[in-house]
Amino acid sequence: MIITPLWHSEFLVDIANSNGENVRILVDAWLSDYAVGDMMERTVKVRLDREKIQTIDAIYISHSHTDHFDPYTLVEIYWLCHREEWSDPGQQKGLPNIDWIASWPRNDGNRKPLLLLPFTLEYLVPLIREYLGDIPLEILYPGKSYALKWIEITGYMFPQSTITNEDDVMMIALENDRELLFAEIDTLPEDDDEDVQNALYRILTRKDYETICYLASRNELEWQLPLLDTPVKRRKSHRAEYIAGRKDAMYAAYQKYEYEDFAGFENIYTIPNLVRGFIGQGIGYPESLSPDFARLQIFPLEEIASMESDIARECGYEFPQRALLPGRQYKAEFGTLEPGRKECPIGILELTHEKWNLETTDVRLYASGPLFPRTLETDTIEHEKKRILEILGTRFLAYWSASPVAPLRDALIKNSGTYRIQCIINNLQLPIIFEYSTALSWFIEVPYREWIQIDESYWFLDIVDFLDGRQELYSNFWHKLDSKTIYRLWTCIGANFCNNELVLNKYRLHFERARQWLDVNSFVEWVLSSIRNS
Repeated sequence: MIITPLWHSEFLVDIANSNGENVRILVDAWLSDYAVGDMMERTVKVRLDREKIQTIDAIYISHSHTDHFDPYTLVEIYWLCHREEWSDPGQQKGLPNIDWIASWPRNDGNRKPLLLLPFTLEYLVPLIREYLGDIPLEILYPGKSYALKWIEITGYMFPQSTITNEDDVMMIALENDRELLFAEIDTLPEDDDEDVQNALYRILTRKDYETICYLASRNELEWQLPLLDTPVKRRKSHRAEYIAGRKDAMYAAYQKYEYEDFAGFENIYTIPNLVRGFIGQGIGYPESLSPDFARLQIFPLEEIASMESDIARECGYEFPQRALLPGRQYKAEFGTLEPGRKECPIGILELTHEKWNLETTDVRLYASGPLFPRTLETDTIEHEKKRILEILGTRFLAYWSASPVAPLRDALIKNSGTYRIQCIINNLQLPIIFEYSTALSWFIEVPYREWIQIDESYWFLDIVDFLDGRQELYSNFWHKLDSKTIYRLWTCIGANFCNNELVLNKYRLHFERARQWLDVNSFVEWVLSSIRNS
């Protein structure tokens, strides 16, 4: 099989079926310059080719984050797969007329790739149909296989001991009779869960494969982003501390099988013909704000793969491990993983060869107000307050009363039975205060008083924009957050499975923009220009 990394979590797989025919699958579809959620930028740009894109047989989307599911990419791909000559104004801007997209027939003789979605995104199907037409589409359910041209495609989800923002991610396995590719995407099978690890072992040994290619995602964003706020003098120690912790975790992963507590664990590192490729990273701070920050990396893939290989060898495991970098294809066969041609089979990759500079003196920029500043009429403010109160009284209370992490109970004990959320309209009006008390067991609006305890504070417009789809969980990257504050409301409305209508609002907004010939850059630039000038 051939793997073409497109940077970040996106990659192409070329795998032959039993008839010797090549089947090409794109895993995840964020190929725009920016992610509309956190407004971070792709460090490697992808320019799709109209003819080459039609060689894709299927697109798999793993979950609902905009750096995996991008309406602008999907509209572009499915338009490029339509061979009709456009004779409308949209031709001038590179996208078809609105009416054309909605009326695309399914069997018009053109190659439109099959769209594969995990069952966690099934609620988005009507919206996708509305904007992409009657394209071929299938839903994957956990452990249930789908056959595409005799290639078996199976989605997997494992139990987790904690709640994360990646709970809706479905891992993917692609196989023929001789080869298996298993991709983690943005989640990890829990390393210390015997049932999970043994299930993973069974997946990887289901057949006597000539090659088992395990793709591990290593984005390292948990410590990468704080690096931007770290003073220059401390960056090297911050990086060294992180890498030391990752090194300890790598040793633990290989050495655990020596201990009695793990006696019942099947050891995946002993599976014959196993190879592991590392993908990820490729998303960074916008270059227009700081070229140095855009290239900053705390633990590059090459270093990760090298350290993993060295530690595995030290622990007695010999199997190929390699960083899969953009701009080159990689061939996995007979238990090897080797670099191949410098080629992107669906277009052109715009690579940067600039080195990252840990000692840059650039300063991370933050928004000084709401991300999309504007004036709201009084009637609109009153309407939006009712929406927020409804969210607080239903979703918020249910979510944080049951949460095992930072439950609302802890805050109520600390605050003598009250909890207050502040929403700032502007710097001239008094903030809006939403208060919960054990006396009422409900949220109500109360007058602002300078002396009252505030538990969370937001710009009113940011909350409104989250509800309307202009922002999402990761948009708060652009606000300087208080490390001592738990932002429960923001976390709640960004939680998986609880807010499908908010995700629908987000994707409707961006599908509509894409259909009107607007690109993601114009959306993000509105925010970045405001931050640049603040």
